[in-house]
Amino acid sequence: MKSTIIYISIFIAGVAATFFYMKHAGNNHNYTAMHNSHHGAQSENKHKKGHNHKHDEVNMPGLQGKDTTEQEVNDLKEIFRSHKGIIRAVSNIESGIVTITEAENKTLREAIVSHVTMMVTRLQEGKNPEVIIQSPTLNALFDVYEEIDTDIELTDMGIKVIQISTNPKVVKLLQKHAAEVSDMSKRGMVAVHERMMKKNQ
Repeated sequence: MKSTIIYISIFIAGVAATFFYMKHAGNNHNYTAMHNSHHGAQSENKHKKGHNHKHDEVNMPGLQGKDTTEQEVNDLKEIFRSHKGIIRAVSNIESGIVTITEAENKTLREAIVSHVTMMVTRLQEGKNPEVIIQSPTLNALFDVYEEIDTDIELTDMGIKVIQISTNPKVVKLLQKHAAEVSDMSKRGMVAVHERMMKKNQ
């Protein structure tokens, strides 16, 4: 009789352990699904290979914002996918910046012009899109948008932007953001990921 009770107790304990394991594994699976939906499928060794961190470059959910339009998101997708085709020059002047952003590829060029003009309009209206991956520097610029004067001019292959301010602190923000955009133009999502990792350290 005692043996029977012992076997029954062991059996019940085994069932309980199995139930706990399955529930725990299920929760882990849900977390993995959510993580991958944002970052895309990644190698199990991603923490050992920091520069090989991959993003979902098809859906790019990080390009969504508070009130971004489909056009704005699609422009950003094209810019990040084709960033190697961007030709960009930045001049820091005493009162701000002069940037020229161009591309030989027509589709990329149209995305650049569309993105820049929409962002200039947003800045002038103080309408921060709050895109998930955007730089804190851009957030800071929206906080002082009334202190920034912007002129844009179309070029044969893109767009020229002149942004100035009488506030030295705003000038530094403009120059810092211009450098960040140049880095993203050069390295794409790798630059974004590195910046966000530093922010979270």
